[in-house]
Amino acid sequence: MENLVKLMFELGTLKLIPRSGWFKVGIKNPESVAEHSFRTAFISALITYLETKDFDKACRACLLGLIHDMGESRSLDLHKLARRYVKLEKEPLEDQLKMLPEDFKEKLEESMNELMDFVKDADQMELLLQSKEYSESYPSAKLYTKNLKFKTETAKKLAEIVEKSDWRWWLELE
Repeated sequence: MENLVKLMFELGTLKLIPRSGWFKVGIKNPESVAEHSFRTAFISALITYLETKDFDKACRACLLGLIHDMGESRSLDLHKLARRYVKLEKEPLEDQLKMLPEDFKEKLEESMNELMDFVKDADQMELLLQSKEYSESYPSAKLYTKNLKFKTETAKKLAEIVEKSDWRWWLELE
């Protein structure tokens, strides 16, 4: 139980870790890893459900989306250019998973093997949404979305709609 408490405190640091790639395009106060993970989790559930019509799988994908960048509480959020020069001896997530009860860890790993394609699409979808939001003030934010490759049909369709949509849609309600 002590390891669980340590891990819970550790995960709180994700609220303090900025998504570093946005600094490369001039964004001074980018979203945190925790903020990114929240939206990725929800998108993971949506894509998984729309692809499988299985609510249980959608809930498991949601959890995976929530923890997909959990290791960054130890390694920070290294953008792609930085990752060319920094090689981790091992993935921080592997060590973090060891802190969990064995049966829970096994269920997570089973879910990862089954559902990570949905979560990867959700991670990219979150990037697309965030870049659209940032691009109003920082047009170069869209540079990060030019090479996105979605695997699922749901993500491909959503991406087309995102590209055509105004992210401030709620202004219609005012």
